[in-house]
Amino acid sequence: MLIYGTIAAVGFLFLLLMLLVGEIFGGDHELGGHDVSVEHGDADHGGPGIFSTRIMAAFLTAFGVGGVVARYNNLSHPAASGVGVAAGIVLSTIVYQFAKFLYSQQASSDVRMTGLIGRSAEVSVAIPDGGVGQIALTFGGERSEHIARSADGGAVFRGAEVVITGLRGDAVVVAPASKAPKGGAQ
Repeated sequence: MLIYGTIAAVGFLFLLLMLLVGEIFGGDHELGGHDVSVEHGDADHGGPGIFSTRIMAAFLTAFGVGGVVARYNNLSHPAASGVGVAAGIVLSTIVYQFAKFLYSQQASSDVRMTGLIGRSAEVSVAIPDGGVGQIALTFGGERSEHIARSADGGAVFRGAEVVITGLRGDAVVVAPASKAPKGGAQ
């Protein structure tokens, strides 16, 4: 029974430590939560992982508590381990589903560059002949500004209405709204 109690205590202390460190230092990171952005539209984090530290700590806690309860009721060690595994799976599934629900409620102000093609914008910094400027637009309720190049390489003045026709590197390609091609060119 001592081993199960120790496992439960370690899992619970780990959960408590994550709570305190997260509140005091903002250290609420998940294992593997850091990534490198390379501007791929498909590189999206789909929410919490089943092997996140919180879910594993919840599993350990429930495993230990289940084992203690089973040993208290005079079950053998294999049976107590089975009860612990079942309790761990149940609790970690509940924690995972709750974390998944919380993640789905988060809003994102992330603007996917490919979603900008065909949208109207206003030139906020003039685009010189063969150079780059800046455009501003509202997309998804958020105002964003992007480096812009003219589709024909010509100058576009500040305040001009343009349409985003494509992407070139990290810049958008724009054409004056009156001359914008239908369908957009990459």
